[in-house]
Amino acid sequence: MTILSGIAAAALAALLALPVAATGGIAGLRPPVATNHRGRSVPLSIGMALACGYGGVGVLAALHAFGGSDRSFGVEVLWVLLAMAVVYGAGLYDDLRPASVHGLRTHFGELAHGRITSGIVKLVAALVASAVAAFGAGGRGWSLVLAIPLIAGVTNLLNLLDVAPGRALKFGFCFAVGLLIAESSPLAWASAGQTAALLPFDVRERGMLGDAGSNLLGFVLGYLLWRRLSTVGMVVALAAVLVLHALAETVTFTRIIRATPPLRWFDDLGRLPAQDHGAAPAGGG
Repeated sequence: MTILSGIAAAALAALLALPVAATGGIAGLRPPVATNHRGRSVPLSIGMALACGYGGVGVLAALHAFGGSDRSFGVEVLWVLLAMAVVYGAGLYDDLRPASVHGLRTHFGELAHGRITSGIVKLVAALVASAVAAFGAGGRGWSLVLAIPLIAGVTNLLNLLDVAPGRALKFGFCFAVGLLIAESSPLAWASAGQTAALLPFDVRERGMLGDAGSNLLGFVLGYLLWRRLSTVGMVVALAAVLVLHALAETVTFTRIIRATPPLRWFDDLGRLPAQDHGAAPAGGG
């Protein structure tokens, strides 16, 4: 993929996403509303915006592939779009059912007592979507086996980061740029373009990602990461994801970020003043 076509993909994704974030929805379709750390009601419009951007770029990439000679890439894109829809739908289900249950341990504890929480629904959806996307991209054997927990793990990591304005989008942007350096692809360009364009709405508290948006972003980044790794690289990346989850469940990302000056500066960049930086719950629900 050329740099020019990559920039076009990033611009298209941003142009599709920005009107949704700016108006708080699509025509008469409005996203759920959540209460942020200030007690203000904020629409979860950024997640819907991301879905529009990714969907538009994905459909055009598939049409271009089918219209040319790369039909296999077009089929791969369609599988990924299906997987993205599953992840987004599960996140939206969680957004529509706000609960006080946070952290994987708590969700599994509820499951042990026969109660299926929205967090378990999201986890199952992420695992299924990861299998669908990896299989559609030709993953077989150990590549497929490792893809499922790796992609699902990165999906949940972005959800764990989404407890403060702009945090998930900032780290998501850095992740997307790193992936772009490794390999240019429509989804990587769309990820970088959208996260940069939507960040002002998030940090200024005009919209929120919600579980639907953070899971969708994490899923795409996890999928792109898996596509670039060797089997050994997948094992290393999966180990890192598991360590990060352990830290999130114990120390919490918020405490780590607030205790590390460079990360704290990055976390505060662009935000409205007088933030409440108290420790967030362990896990994004």
